[in-house]
Amino acid sequence: MEATHPEPAKAYIDSCPGRTALWRDDSTWAQNLVSTLPGDLASSLYKQYVFRWEKYVKRNGQSRSANIWLRRQVQMITSAIAQFPTYIENLRNEVKRSKLANDLAAQCHNILSSGSEAGASMKSVFEEMMNIPNQWGFTVGVPMQTISPEKGETPAQYGQRVQEVLMASQMARLISDDWWARKLEIAYKRFCEHCRIIAGKVRKGVSAYLSRIGLRDYKERKLANKRALAQMIAKNEITGEEIALLEAVEASVSNPEIRRHELMVRMRGFEDIAQEQGLMGGFFTATAPSKYHAFIKDKKGKAHSNRKYAGANPKQTNQYLGKVWSRARAKLNRLHLPIIGFRVCEPHHDGTPHWHMLFFFRPEHEQLIRFVLADYFTREERSELRVSHFDIGYWASCFVKETGQLSPITDHDLIEQTAKRISPRFDYKAIDPEKGSATGYIAKYIAKNVDGFKVEEDEEAGMAANVTAEAVTGWASEWGIRQFQQIGGPPVSIWRELRRLEQDEETKAGISAAKEAGVKYQRPVKSFLELKAEKPLLEVARVAADSGSWSMFIAAMGGLFCPRKEQPLRLIYKPQENKYGEAVAKLKGITNHIDLTMISRADGWVIAKKGAASAKSGDSRAPWSSVNNCTEDLNDPLNEVKRTVFNHVQRNGIEVDIGGAAAIARGDKIRTNKGEQVWLDKTDIGLQLRISKVVEEYEDGWPGWDYEEIPEPEPERTYADIIKSIPVHAGGFTPPSKEYWTSKK
Repeated sequence: MEATHPEPAKAYIDSCPGRTALWRDDSTWAQNLVSTLPGDLASSLYKQYVFRWEKYVKRNGQSRSANIWLRRQVQMITSAIAQFPTYIENLRNEVKRSKLANDLAAQCHNILSSGSEAGASMKSVFEEMMNIPNQWGFTVGVPMQTISPEKGETPAQYGQRVQEVLMASQMARLISDDWWARKLEIAYKRFCEHCRIIAGKVRKGVSAYLSRIGLRDYKERKLANKRALAQMIAKNEITGEEIALLEAVEASVSNPEIRRHELMVRMRGFEDIAQEQGLMGGFFTATAPSKYHAFIKDKKGKAHSNRKYAGANPKQTNQYLGKVWSRARAKLNRLHLPIIGFRVCEPHHDGTPHWHMLFFFRPEHEQLIRFVLADYFTREERSELRVSHFDIGYWASCFVKETGQLSPITDHDLIEQTAKRISPRFDYKAIDPEKGSATGYIAKYIAKNVDGFKVEEDEEAGMAANVTAEAVTGWASEWGIRQFQQIGGPPVSIWRELRRLEQDEETKAGISAAKEAGVKYQRPVKSFLELKAEKPLLEVARVAADSGSWSMFIAAMGGLFCPRKEQPLRLIYKPQENKYGEAVAKLKGITNHIDLTMISRADGWVIAKKGAASAKSGDSRAPWSSVNNCTEDLNDPLNEVKRTVFNHVQRNGIEVDIGGAAAIARGDKIRTNKGEQVWLDKTDIGLQLRISKVVEEYEDGWPGWDYEEIPEPEPERTYADIIKSIPVHAGGFTPPSKEYWTSKK
């Protein structure tokens, strides 16, 4: 905190001696309380506290409500800070995050080296390394890989090898400072946005869905990405074909308009085939208990701080909803109640997610599906809905076990009263075809969460939908939340690959003729049965996808409720090595498993800068001191580059074996036993071998910076309890001893 603090109107405080003493005591207490927080957060909270203190004292002569509010805010922010096993100041800027990422990668590398030298098992080393990301709450995801059984290998041996490959993939990421830097940046950005939610900067009347800073950063990232894409091309080194990368991206589902069209086509296809099969539609809305909401709205639509808020962020709330849904869906499966449709996740004005679900199901299953979802989504904090377990128990007892139908003697009024009381948490509406289609019902929610197309006003935010749509997509990007999810039915990935395939000659001729005549091409209409009698099933599915008929595509894939394992078409993949040396699965096309395969993705495509002769191999690197120049081009055979790298590092006394040289030749960074990083960098004069030294931060800041102009707050001792037992910097990290590894055996 600065030496001068904001305070209520001086004339108001001085007008009463008792009020002066009250402010003196409360301000001292409040300043001490917020002093445990980073400076910017402390300043923001203290200003809000002053406003509330004056408001409550004027209203009833007491400051108790303002003090309770401040104590709760500080507790929630302190809890958010406690998720990081380091001082929060170590994450404040890119320089500090980069240094910390280097330290954490070095810690993992030291564990790997010491365990290897001591002869520890791979599992023991892996478990020891995983302790570090576990302290941060980071998961180490790996891509899908192609791991084929070897000749003479037993199932147990194959399973063991798969586990070892996956462990090696995770360990490779843990020794990468780039991996740690990305994780730390995401975690810190979300922490900052969470603090803004707690501080009231994300709500109706201020900035709905996403804070102003968060929205600004999202727009800047989008603009930077667009500028970068505009400078790149996709080039096929085999055919010589070139495509502007920005045009390719804008022609994909990354384009909001195309994504909205695809979602509506799929939803309409579900509805068409559901009507053919006599299914009905139901619209469900589920939200989290009150303790997950930072702000609530009164009857006039004004946002107020929620006293029940327990400090959860949007990501945690969405994970809660996902966990409830997984349990409810498992229950539906056990009861043999199939459903298909879509789930839309959108934010409340304060960023808290809630779900809209449009499902199709058999009419005789309606009431039981409604009850199961209502039961699961209201189990937590049910008392706040004024509903008891007796009410839910009565609802459950009304179903006849043998049929799953409501008993004739059911008190429907009592059930509807219960349903009305739980409606703030869980609501259900049956779709009436006479009033409108199911697709039309959900169209508003799809558009509002994509681009605001033809939605006049966003009632949740009280603003135009085309304005708030960007904040909604920014919210989903910030918190890593999936907005749309298909429930049941065939996978859309096959549909998209089929649409990539070249059209048949008859269709191409028809399109060409229509274009010459200046009219719109009208595809000859044929039913699924007619096409199935004339063409292979894979071609029928391709025609359905090309014509935009999701209902015909469903039929070609085995029907609405066909299990995934019984669907006739599958994607096929080709193993390809990535920068971690993993044989990742690269999508190639579609197959029917019998006699027909269609390749949708050609080989030879690389990403390159406009006018550049060679492919872009990675992000631009900071210019470290060069060791020597290697003038081989990136397109030379890998083994030549590998030999050149290996011979060079051996001559210069750098401890890298042939495997490390191969990794460098592939474009990867490796770390030597001395803690140095070695990699190849593409420059205008060819390839250069780079070595990075650990860059230490000066105690008094970087030379040339005026620290009178740019103050850096010192870490507060109040964070010491959080990191007491956790090492932060590699310099203070001692790898496990040989005796330790022996005990692990």
